[in-house]
Amino acid sequence: MLACNDTDDLGAVCPSLVSGLCAIIARELDRRGISSRHLADMRVIRRRQGFRERLASAQLLASEIDSLVRYLEISMVRVAVALEVFGEPEYYSDALTRNLGDVCRALKGAVERQGDALDCAFEPMRPALCDAVADRICQALVQHHLRVEQARAALL
Repeated sequence: MLACNDTDDLGAVCPSLVSGLCAIIARELDRRGISSRHLADMRVIRRRQGFRERLASAQLLASEIDSLVRYLEISMVRVAVALEVFGEPEYYSDALTRNLGDVCRALKGAVERQGDALDCAFEPMRPALCDAVADRICQALVQHHLRVEQARAALL
């Protein structure tokens, strides 16, 4: 998950990431109705006393965060999109975040398909080119949304 060991204070290493991830974990636990007792019984967390308080203050150990992410099947790609693109953990469950996360994961296949063409030393892309690529991705998402809405309207 993160390039930290279990003894690191994750909050000191990357406080906004840890805080945002803990907020996403708390929302997922609440949405699914999962109690700290259940988490302890399932051995996801070591001790349940004070768990919610430690979660709310982002004071969990790296191993606890890792266990919770795996147990809840939280997508770290969606976490990154929610926190880095939108700047808010609330966007984790948003449909646009899901779609952007899927696009990010699809990059793996695209890179593999391009194979040798991408296996060389690249110069950094200019910011304007990065913006243009991002605009094309967003335009494709808008077009997809419009097609879905048109199909829904046709069914009514």
